[in-house]
Amino acid sequence: MIEHHLSESIKVLDKLIALTQEDIANIKAAKHASVEPSVQQKTELIKEFKSIKKELDDDLIRLSDGGKKNLAQILTDKDKEQLGEFKKKLKTLHEKNKEYAKLVLVVKNYFDGLVNALFDEGSGTDNAYKDTKANLSSLFKMNV
Repeated sequence: MIEHHLSESIKVLDKLIALTQEDIANIKAAKHASVEPSVQQKTELIKEFKSIKKELDDDLIRLSDGGKKNLAQILTDKDKEQLGEFKKKLKTLHEKNKEYAKLVLVVKNYFDGLVNALFDEGSGTDNAYKDTKANLSSLFKMNV
């Protein structure tokens, strides 16, 4: 049972890694239309991963008699190998997510800066380091 949960977890992690790599490529190519479907896919995969991980944790606790037995004694060599691969995939996903987050932050800062430059209400200073947001509410008011 542990082997099944680990292999399913690894499959989901592989899908998440592939989607994140796709997202990175799409951000670099400015393909913004793919963002929403990708977020939805990732959300579903994360739900699936949480479910599988909970089942894995429950089985490990049950097999270890509530933590009384050492996992090294309980797990087979194949289980240990898959657990190592599982950890490696988690680390890879973490690294890819960090890369993705950096790109998202760069794009966000660019557009925030663009909006502030276009709609700044004449603060009189040109300070690139200020962290102010333009008041855009006046743009969306309508007199009838």
